[in-house]
Amino acid sequence: MSTSGVYSNIHVYRLVMNALYGGKYRQRFRDVIDVLGTDVRSVCDLCFGDTVVADWCRHRGIAWTGVDLNPVFCATAVRRGHHAVHGSLFAVDLPAADVFVMSGSLYHFHNRLPEIFDRIWAKTNRLVLSEPVQNLSSQAGPVGWWARRSANAGDGHAAFRFTERTFLDAIRREQERHPLDYRVVSVARDALVELRRTP
Repeated sequence: MSTSGVYSNIHVYRLVMNALYGGKYRQRFRDVIDVLGTDVRSVCDLCFGDTVVADWCRHRGIAWTGVDLNPVFCATAVRRGHHAVHGSLFAVDLPAADVFVMSGSLYHFHNRLPEIFDRIWAKTNRLVLSEPVQNLSSQAGPVGWWARRSANAGDGHAAFRFTERTFLDAIRREQERHPLDYRVVSVARDALVELRRTP
């Protein structure tokens, strides 16, 4: 399935995302990196889009694997010398890693959360999620329509978005399915949460 224009070129993607984040697009990744810490040996970055986390990992000798449905993003990562796997999170063989990361993409899987969480927990005990909870797509009118139509990463237009409440509710439902602890690191435009499976 084809992608929307935002996802068709990494430079266009960065330009649009930087505009949406008021010039602080890269900060969302730095916030995730701060949660990761420096004692990890391997990171699996789901729906990675950009290579900010990958670049940080390489500079610190941390093994990074990115998985994304978008062939453009994967090709860009490979050209930069990173290990990227092209394919659906439900189809590829996810690697084992000390920590999994997903930044700004959980909403794509809102109707299959148990399945995606089960695939993650089969490979790690730690997950860092950064998810937009204040979204243009929630607005009425042309701006909201454009935001909803532009969010096609290759699996169809994504009209659904989380709010802070629905995002944390989803995590609490997962806590009912699996023994885990979570901590809310911060909530602004994005909610940043760390989850850990417990014995």
